[in-house]
Amino acid sequence: MQPRIAVTADDTDWRMPVGGPGLLLTVPSWGHWLRRPRLHVEATRPYLLRVMLGGQPLFWMRVDDWWDGCAWLRGPAKLAGAAPPITAEEARRYPDPGSPGWWAAWSRWWIHQFETSEPSLLHSGRWCLRPLQAVPVTKAQGYSTMPIIGAGVLPEPPCGLDAALRFPPFRAEDWSWAGPGVLPERSGGVIPLRAPSPEDDGRVKAWRKHARDGTLPPVLLTYFALAERWLVVDGHDRLHAALLEGREPPLLGLWSFTETPVREDLSTLFRQDGAMKAAELRLRARPGEVDAVNRSLLREHEPVQRLAVTRASPLRGAAAAWKEEVTAWRKGSGVEVSPDDWAAFVGELN
Repeated sequence: MQPRIAVTADDTDWRMPVGGPGLLLTVPSWGHWLRRPRLHVEATRPYLLRVMLGGQPLFWMRVDDWWDGCAWLRGPAKLAGAAPPITAEEARRYPDPGSPGWWAAWSRWWIHQFETSEPSLLHSGRWCLRPLQAVPVTKAQGYSTMPIIGAGVLPEPPCGLDAALRFPPFRAEDWSWAGPGVLPERSGGVIPLRAPSPEDDGRVKAWRKHARDGTLPPVLLTYFALAERWLVVDGHDRLHAALLEGREPPLLGLWSFTETPVREDLSTLFRQDGAMKAAELRLRARPGEVDAVNRSLLREHEPVQRLAVTRASPLRGAAAAWKEEVTAWRKGSGVEVSPDDWAAFVGELN
């Protein structure tokens, strides 16, 4: 018998807008879960990444040595088969779209897919699966422009959903600067894993009707913590259809996380004492906010801290293999890249 995923309610305050109740998943570390997940990341120095689907690259990414930008090159992998197609019958099966029961039903649907697909999209460990709400790009956080140090990060809410309709074969970004009237790149941006279907495609047309009817199944996003981005794993056509109808699609987020005990040191005690004093002042000014204050105090006294992480395995052959791959792929695919951008992408790698 194959080992099953253990599921519990998610009581974590992820400090971002959510669309409904979430679930915590504990994936076993034995049986078929020992296989490498279908979607996985490989990494090597200096800040070189390769995102793989099965045995082929979806894209290669390089983060600038000074951590003020990045660039990525699309690879040969096709997203087809990463997740089973959702039928129109399944889309209408669950009543009361957007309700807690509707979200719970779709979460169970996805957990079943995770358990029965081999290889799965999940690796062993802890995961969170929960509804999300997108935020306007103007309210999204900017990049820290320094490497992440620590056990993980709090996931940023998704923003810029229309980016899923753009699929450049090569893209370079500057995280610290933009032109007049234009924001720099934001954390929580969305990266599509395949090109959008044409507007007159049959599935896009069909999903547009579901978007109008309110029966559009959620789009599955997974958090790429190493780059603070969301990857569209399933639902490119559904996302496209919703945007064509001028609506925000329902979003279901998936991310791996770590759980570490909160140290009971002086800094923690000072922080908790400060939270108690702030709560007292808040209640004096607004006595009706008891529930909100209690939730805030519970958050400050959590015994564990949960942070999103992206597990990466070593890239065989290191930087030399990465450079050889991207150079060969660019030459064979004919991707056009400016000399300056390409020089920054491959750098002085050996």
